[in-house]
Amino acid sequence: MGGGVLEVTLLGTGSPIFVPGRYSISTLIRAGDEYLLIDCGRGAGIRLHETGLHPGQVNKLFLTHLHSDHVVGIPDFYISGWFTTFGRRQGPFRVWGPDGTVAMMADMDKTFEFDERVRAAEMQIHHNANETHDIEPGLVFDEAGIRVTAFYVDHRPIDPALGFKVEYAGRSVVLSGDTRPTESVAEHGTGADLLIHEVICGNKEDSPDPEQFERIIAHHTSPQQAGHIFSKTRPRLAAYSHVILLAGVTADDLEAQTRETYDGPLLVGEDLTRITVRDEITVERLG
Repeated sequence: MGGGVLEVTLLGTGSPIFVPGRYSISTLIRAGDEYLLIDCGRGAGIRLHETGLHPGQVNKLFLTHLHSDHVVGIPDFYISGWFTTFGRRQGPFRVWGPDGTVAMMADMDKTFEFDERVRAAEMQIHHNANETHDIEPGLVFDEAGIRVTAFYVDHRPIDPALGFKVEYAGRSVVLSGDTRPTESVAEHGTGADLLIHEVICGNKEDSPDPEQFERIIAHHTSPQQAGHIFSKTRPRLAAYSHVILLAGVTADDLEAQTRETYDGPLLVGEDLTRITVRDEITVERLG
């Protein structure tokens, strides 16, 4: 792939909820010859394998926050990447995330210490350690022409939580992370080629637990609210991932509610959707 192209693959577009066809959130970005993974939820390694890649070919992971559905796929992704069968990662597994990321990765190494030791001896390999960074807002990565900027979003009570802007060869992709409507997303998303936003859609009246429903939606973004953000930022393509559909609503309902406040290009993301950002933006399903 030549310069001036960003290739974004929605590996998983779901949430903690078990939904057939939607694994937890994980987004792969290819810029030139480099791969960046944003979040690593349930099934990230499997979805990556379905694209024809292996975990060992990806050594850069950026975490928006430390909710389980964003990190539960890390051990599988990290450990599988040591093996020749799965690409044999060269160099360390590099991780950037909010405060607590360094401690989480250190604890993961302790958890899998036995497995690491036994497999290394049996297969005569030396696994590469992880290289982990707790980060704050600002430029957190600047290599090979790729710039990654982190910014705070509002996912309280989870705090801190981050969004990311990825820039390469004049193209840009912004990922909101999990958040209420937040001005920082609009600030960084204005003029982006692709804005990927989380969303929650449901009917309180049809919920078996209205109080729990209210608690959940309070720290996410509704379709109408996301539509306002898309209208304000006007990306070349607006897309949803981390899609939460509650109380019997459908993707068609989600799109219809978004159209109440936004009339531009819109994609309701599904697992294994690839978005290629160049002079034209193209979308294809890999699965």
